[in-house]
Amino acid sequence: MADKSAQALKEFLGEAEDILESLSSDLTELAETVDSGETDPDLLNSIFRGAHSLKGLSGMFGFVDISDLSHQMESVLDSLRLGKVSLDQALIDVLFEALEILGRLVHGKGESADFTVDVGPVVKNLEGVLSGGGEREGDDPFAGLDIDRSVLDVLTEYEEHRLLENLKKGRNLFRVLACFNLATFDTDLGEITEILKKDGEVISTLPSADSEMEDSIAFQILVGSALGLNEMTALMARPGVRVEAIGHKGTNKPAVQNRPTPSKPAAKQSVLPAEKPAKAVDGGTSMRSISRMVRVDIDKLDVLMNIVGELVIAKGTISELAEQLRGEHHGLAGDLVKATRILERRLAELQKGVMEVRMVPISQLFDKMARVVRRMAGDVGKKITLEIRGAETELDKLITEDLSDPLLHIIRNAIDHGIEPPEERRAAGKPEIGQVGLRAMQKGNHVVIEIHDDGRGIDAEKVRKKAVERGLIDEKTELSQEEVFDLIFLPGFSTADKVSELSGRGVGMDVVKNNISALSGMIEIASRVGQGTTMTITLPITLAIIKALIIRIRNKEFAIPITSVMETLMVERGAVRTIEGREVIELRESTLPLLRLSRVFQFAPTENEESKPCFVVVVGMADKRLGLVVDELLGQQDVVIKPLGNILSFVRGFAGAAEMGNRKTILVLDVGSLMSESLRGELTVHV
Repeated sequence: MADKSAQALKEFLGEAEDILESLSSDLTELAETVDSGETDPDLLNSIFRGAHSLKGLSGMFGFVDISDLSHQMESVLDSLRLGKVSLDQALIDVLFEALEILGRLVHGKGESADFTVDVGPVVKNLEGVLSGGGEREGDDPFAGLDIDRSVLDVLTEYEEHRLLENLKKGRNLFRVLACFNLATFDTDLGEITEILKKDGEVISTLPSADSEMEDSIAFQILVGSALGLNEMTALMARPGVRVEAIGHKGTNKPAVQNRPTPSKPAAKQSVLPAEKPAKAVDGGTSMRSISRMVRVDIDKLDVLMNIVGELVIAKGTISELAEQLRGEHHGLAGDLVKATRILERRLAELQKGVMEVRMVPISQLFDKMARVVRRMAGDVGKKITLEIRGAETELDKLITEDLSDPLLHIIRNAIDHGIEPPEERRAAGKPEIGQVGLRAMQKGNHVVIEIHDDGRGIDAEKVRKKAVERGLIDEKTELSQEEVFDLIFLPGFSTADKVSELSGRGVGMDVVKNNISALSGMIEIASRVGQGTTMTITLPITLAIIKALIIRIRNKEFAIPITSVMETLMVERGAVRTIEGREVIELRESTLPLLRLSRVFQFAPTENEESKPCFVVVVGMADKRLGLVVDELLGQQDVVIKPLGNILSFVRGFAGAAEMGNRKTILVLDVGSLMSESLRGELTVHV
């Protein structure tokens, strides 16, 4: 690969990742049909074509290991769609194992062209699947079928298999003869094919010599359907189409229906070779070349977003200058203000467009978790199904990537600690098969992700005892159930009685909380013993350019993401009360806890601070509310959040920093972190 350019390698990685993602989604769908035994032939074809495409792509770039493994996978999939091997859980496990190895190889090649993985064991497993399959018995399964032998002779092995499957299922067989104008035959044929697929299966589409119209082409379509002849005839009631029922030899052949009436003078057409039209040959692969989708490196989008961010800052500076000039040069300043507003509108459109490009459906992440659940359930000997809802919900690509590890930790705990073994579930009167649920939904400018299991739940008393044993809390300390559950996120805390391969090592949930906090999100736990546990993650849709409320505390300015701001209030000192040592106010018949940011940041108190009216910024995430007490509200502004970096990663309460139009840099508050820390206990931050 020394002679391959970096750009060519990047294109390979992009195409290969697309194929692997599609394979993962299709295999997940295939796995759901194991119990029912009803497999969609189109789905099998899609998976087969995916493996075939990956084999060809990797062969072009000289990646022999990827090519060999995908070729072996292709052979197994071909045998599966031909009915030579049966679909069962063992086969699904082998295919997912191969897919995982392929993923490791593709990603490894991105780091080094010499990267390799031992594919021997998985190739051996795939070969074992092939050797376990046998050829179909019988000399000629279609001997009694009343169909032209010339048609049977040109059917592919796969089409013969589909014809046999339709016979086994007792479906009626039909021969649909259709004549189309040459100019529109592709779309006309596609329309009829889609109609037939709704009530049956299109087994084969072959050119026919029965065309009797000038500038036309005819096809014969073999169809298997539960419909009767009259119903199929009514379905195909259109000019140029006729239907014949295919019976068995020795029975009366049904009459031909809907004989086409040529609308043009007849002309002899040349007979095409008896093979499938080009449309059916590897259609999934050929369609990629005319796709309207363009794959873009996320790093390029980051560069573009940074440029937009700089433009936003520049626009802010121009707006300030225009306002300053208004008093001195009224006419010129007015024109400048108008031009600035036009720039602002266009910049908002550009910003929105770039943001939409960064958004991806969360199904990309959920599909990966489906493989994890299937593999881990097998490892621990449990029966688990995964229910996914809201997979179409969109989230920033970078947030989706960073969310992968926290979500993996949570699902591991659900499988290892939450879901009981089958015998324990039976004893408790539960279904033997446990359930893990993933649900995503958009709420305003946030995305809420729920991870639920119907397992044994979290025993709050057991958690409390463990915390006392470790000296994390005093035995006399009174904690609410929510506060007890929050102890799970402390470093090194675990209630597992023994260490397993999946969890129970005392690490994980603290990392989950830290990673989610780094995304300006928060996580909550709800659980009932014997019924299950739900963990709710609330995240902003994006962390790039945001609108922020600029506030002042003493002589320092800070920014609060406007997506977290519910409302702002001016509160008189008399309205503030103290309950259990915490300041609160009454807001629309509910109690709102307050947090004085001046105390959080340990600023020196001012004279008569306690007696003056104060501004309160009501912030919220999920169903939590908190009032931030500030000195002054300075207005809204678009800001670009930049991370604080590894050196300042220990500082809590801040999502990053933002540059203002006047070249000043201010800190952006992490509302999720402030809320979770303050509602749980004392919070102080050194600024």
